[in-house]
Amino acid sequence: MAFDAVSVFKKSFVLLFTDPLLFAFAVIYAAIYIAFAVYSSYSLNITNVSAANIHLINVYYLLLYAVLLFLASTFISGMAFVRIAGKKKTLRKIIDKTVERYLALLATTFLTSVIIVLGFIAFVIPGIYLTFKLILSPVSSVVEDKSPVDAMKRSWSITSGNWWYLFALFVLLFIVVSIIGLLPYISYFFSFVLIISYPLVFMVLAGRRKSKINNAVQYSF
Repeated sequence: MAFDAVSVFKKSFVLLFTDPLLFAFAVIYAAIYIAFAVYSSYSLNITNVSAANIHLINVYYLLLYAVLLFLASTFISGMAFVRIAGKKKTLRKIIDKTVERYLALLATTFLTSVIIVLGFIAFVIPGIYLTFKLILSPVSSVVEDKSPVDAMKRSWSITSGNWWYLFALFVLLFIVVSIIGLLPYISYFFSFVLIISYPLVFMVLAGRRKSKINNAVQYSF
């Protein structure tokens, strides 16, 4: 049985504006992306792009900033996962849990990204399929304390039978965020809605799977 994609869509936006911590995370998330965008524009001089304008040292710094961006945005995403799916109430507990699982989250995010990119390189359709089969891996790695491989297995398992619903939900979110993003830089803030939706979807699908297992056990007795 599939989850209600419309309800998850609505709740993602509601949480963004009603949960003070998630709102703060979104602001910080947007701020670091805006800072990176401004720095990239300045470093590469995109108003007058040519090979002569791109200094090698600027490229090195740009790569460094990209790595720092990945590290920071992943940590903020992890805090959002813990806040929603981990049900941690205080900022201190959220930070402690995220720090505890940070390396696993980084590894899981990196590995899933590589696999998905390889899927797109091999052929577009496998990349799209893998995206929505592995999309919940980072959440599992944080809130269920799973290793990267086990987290990917977990995501693959609980998304079974719900691929099209996941596809429709995230395409809808992407379209809405893109429309809102026509205003300068505001898309970075609203893109956090996507991050909020991951643990929401995870909780629904994991809960349904647990119910099925419990019902099967009860039936067997």
